[in-house]
Amino acid sequence: MKLMGRDIPARELLARIEERLRTRGLPTSEPADVPEEGVEPRVDPLSFYLQALEEHSDATRALPLHTHRGGAGQLVLVAKWAFRKTCQVFINEALSRQRVFNGHVRDSYAELSAEVIRLRAEVEALRAAQAGTQAPTPPSAEAPARPRRTAKQAKAPDGK
Repeated sequence: MKLMGRDIPARELLARIEERLRTRGLPTSEPADVPEEGVEPRVDPLSFYLQALEEHSDATRALPLHTHRGGAGQLVLVAKWAFRKTCQVFINEALSRQRVFNGHVRDSYAELSAEVIRLRAEVEALRAAQAGTQAPTPPSAEAPARPRRTAKQAKAPDGK
């Protein structure tokens, strides 16, 4: 893991954090996958957002029920579950236009992403073609630098 240009051993850092949590009596997290090489590979934002739009485009699909409360929180979960089961028809009706709109947004984003990918490939091809036709001139082929004149040579009319 890199932070501010310095290498930090990720496993050692996580072990120290979990040790501090244990000393305070707090439960530690589940084992996390820390890549051996350090930083995880970069995610392509176009495909990431398209996948997120695909996953969440259906507004009628319920999110999982959960609570951090005990006792009364469990009763609230039961009430929410009962409401969803009895009123799902009305929920679907109320959110049907939103579901259609989300589908159009997802499809539009997919088309725009494909166009961006195509344009990037075209720009790279044009840059490669331009680099192939216009080879940079080596420094030795440039005009030779003129020798600098000293102050004494500049005062003399004949340059000697």
